[in-house]
Amino acid sequence: MKEKTLYTNRRAELLRTSASALVLFSVVGMAQAQNTEQAKEESLVLEEVEVMGIRQSMEKNLDVKRFSNAVVDSITAEDIGKFPDKNVADALQRVPGVSIVRSGGEGARVSIRGTAPELTFTQLNGNYIATPGDEPSRSLDYSLLPATMIARTDVYKSPEAKLDEGGIGGTVILHTRKPLDLDAGEGMLSVETTYADVTEKYEPQYTGFYSWKNDQETFGVLVGYSKQDRQNRVISTTTENWGWQGDEKPHDGVEARGAMVDIDGNEYRDFYAPRAVVGSVFEEERTREGIQLSAQWRPVEQLELGVNYFRFEQGGNSENYRIVFPEWNYGNAIAPGSLKFDEDGDTLLGIGMLDRGQAELQSPQVAGDYTRAEYVSDTLDFNAIYQGDGYSVRMVVGSTSAEGGPSEKLFASVNSRYGTVTDWSWDLSSGTAEIDTSADLGDPNTYPLYDWFSSHWTSSEDDENYYQLDVSIDMDYGWLTSLDVGLKYRDHEINRRITKQSWDDDNLPCPTINWGGVEGACYPWWPDDSFHTDPNGVPDTIDILSSGSLDNIIGGVKVPNFAYLEFEKLKEFLYETYGDPTVIVERDQDYRIGEEVIAAYVQQNFTSATLRGNFGVRAVKTKQYARTYDNIDGVLQDEPNIRDSSNTDFLPSANIAWDINDDLVMRAALARVVARVNYDDLGGSESIHAPLPGATVRDGFAGNSELEPYKADQFDLGLEWYFDDASAMGVTLFRKDIASFVINGSSLVTREIDGDTWNVNMSMPVNGTDATAQGAELFVQYAFDNGFGVLANYTYTDTELANLDLESGETIKTEIAGTSKDQYNLSVYYENDLFSVRASYNYRSAYADGYSNGVNTFTDEYDQLDVNASYSLMENLTLTASIINLTEEKVDRYWGEENRVLGSSYSGRRAYMGLTYSF
Repeated sequence: MKEKTLYTNRRAELLRTSASALVLFSVVGMAQAQNTEQAKEESLVLEEVEVMGIRQSMEKNLDVKRFSNAVVDSITAEDIGKFPDKNVADALQRVPGVSIVRSGGEGARVSIRGTAPELTFTQLNGNYIATPGDEPSRSLDYSLLPATMIARTDVYKSPEAKLDEGGIGGTVILHTRKPLDLDAGEGMLSVETTYADVTEKYEPQYTGFYSWKNDQETFGVLVGYSKQDRQNRVISTTTENWGWQGDEKPHDGVEARGAMVDIDGNEYRDFYAPRAVVGSVFEEERTREGIQLSAQWRPVEQLELGVNYFRFEQGGNSENYRIVFPEWNYGNAIAPGSLKFDEDGDTLLGIGMLDRGQAELQSPQVAGDYTRAEYVSDTLDFNAIYQGDGYSVRMVVGSTSAEGGPSEKLFASVNSRYGTVTDWSWDLSSGTAEIDTSADLGDPNTYPLYDWFSSHWTSSEDDENYYQLDVSIDMDYGWLTSLDVGLKYRDHEINRRITKQSWDDDNLPCPTINWGGVEGACYPWWPDDSFHTDPNGVPDTIDILSSGSLDNIIGGVKVPNFAYLEFEKLKEFLYETYGDPTVIVERDQDYRIGEEVIAAYVQQNFTSATLRGNFGVRAVKTKQYARTYDNIDGVLQDEPNIRDSSNTDFLPSANIAWDINDDLVMRAALARVVARVNYDDLGGSESIHAPLPGATVRDGFAGNSELEPYKADQFDLGLEWYFDDASAMGVTLFRKDIASFVINGSSLVTREIDGDTWNVNMSMPVNGTDATAQGAELFVQYAFDNGFGVLANYTYTDTELANLDLESGETIKTEIAGTSKDQYNLSVYYENDLFSVRASYNYRSAYADGYSNGVNTFTDEYDQLDVNASYSLMENLTLTASIINLTEEKVDRYWGEENRVLGSSYSGRRAYMGLTYSF
């Protein structure tokens, strides 16, 4: 507790200091404004507001790319508060080599060049932004950020020594606006409404900002605010837990479940089948707020001071309604002739259950999750830039903190029983699950048996203080133009906890009477936060189920209409019956991770008549600790286990650009990069089992705080042709040789237990595999003189990862999760002085998204078409409209092979319309 208090005090002191600086800036600026001449000239000179538009934005993007020494792509807002897409991640997916993972139909995570989202490092104005989430993650959730606050986004695919380390795929830097860069009194107000076909609701969004500066342009303040209410609704069918219906498993990792037997005694064996098919409707009330306060002050010509405060809030109250058709009757109720197989005969595509009186059908089951969650991120920084005679000094001091997760989460389920359902079947042959039954699934009387309840959730905190000093020295030694040196200190801490709340019914977990009051077998793994052990202590299912079905099931996903759990009624029963719950934090599953990072760099910049670039090295020392509460012989330890480690990395880099002529640029880059491993791999608690009689070695499992970062050597070679204004084409070849990928392994360690020294065979994450990501990016964009234009790019990525299968010791090759081999974008636009419209098409091929039961899981190829338009109603008033996912595409997933369906989901087509007033 002392450790956390000290850290909190440091952070509070930093916040107070920066807040005081903001107040001081405001007072000084107002004083300067009051001291200006009171008498103004009679004739007012109006400041012109620059409206960029699509073409100008394209041209500015190309300028950033062309004149950068590194391999960089840029996205610039078309106008103040008008980012090219509604979401920053959605805009980034149109950059060559960038792909995204969506959540609720909008971009959430970003991958670069075939690497996982966790290997993409995202910064806000050049510094880390704390990321809130249920589980701690190094990958920023871009849905948190209002796109209207972003002025420009740079994607660094090759590093420079002066850039912070942390991204193997690449580094994304989000730039916000500064008041002294804008006109005095410049601002905008926007009101927008959105409509989604899955919700059939209209929802508002408000955005505004105002920037002021004094007449001397030495002091300025910017205030920005954004608020959005949005209901997400995802309609899905999924399968669960594919396995092998046979006596001997065909490969490691998959479960052998024996043969299936139908009612007539016919046996079916040696094929893959899922344990369950599920239909679900996920509904989320997502609210989003963003605040920006920025100030700049130039007390003298050589010195600029600045302070920035950002706050991002996101609410995520949700219910996930599910109807489940499990394998509970595979042993006694399979309808003869109902099994359907693929052409090879090794994949089950359909099956039916039938109650002829020989067996009661125990399903379907109606289940659901109820979540109330909030996520907050705060960032405050102070910066100073001094421009001397032949040198410049920049200092940054800042703090960023985030916390997020549920404040309440419930799970419950009820089952059909007593002959309420006599048949059901499912079929996967169309590529999506189709479910059929003669029962009325929308009738709450179909589910008379109360089954299950639990309440627990994960939340996290993310805090970092950072201090940075950069010095740039002008040089005049031939090609050598300037030397950059700098230091950066980062104090980072992650906290993860699991909270459980329970309502005690004063019964043991396994009494004689159990499972909704029905006599039956006792399952000792029932959670102790369930309350279904007393027949008088569970609700009547009809009292907690809806009287009708969910409606508006669209998008080509065939979820049957079913009665759903009404969680507010269930909560009412809980509190009236048992009173307030007992809330505890499960210490054996929480962890705290601290990282102290000290980095120093030197970067030499050079320029000749035709060559320019930089080379340098960044040295990084990282000290880590992981604090956990361990479980020894089934007993949770009272004292925390704190494990320390450290590592040092030297990261050389070089970038060179050759201006062959006025239009042609060839560039090359070579670097070593690192990315720190996932927090869960570092922070898992140790659990050591009691030894078997006569054993000298115990077994256990744990996280591994001594894991080294991911490391990669990378190379880029590109050629770019800038053949006209806002027009260019080019190709870039890239290769990344990635080492130290984390896999599941084991290590023999020694532990002191009850005064004795034991060898423990500890299963834990280890550094063990290498990977290669290589490919090519091609892009072309052309702006015609008649207002039309086109942007297109294509990325080919080939990746391979060596993965160790621990059961057999066999080494197999598998793709890196998140890698699409083919990806392309095509945007066509037209604009004139009053009107603009852009249609953007994005495609990515199938990619591995995980590993389950010994087989890779995949997300199938996906494409999406978005349309954006605007019309100038008058000089400062613009009507805007957008349609996202115009062609109503859904996401499909599969297990190993395409006919082994994992699921289909549809998040909807969404339309926006609004008015923007600029001044």
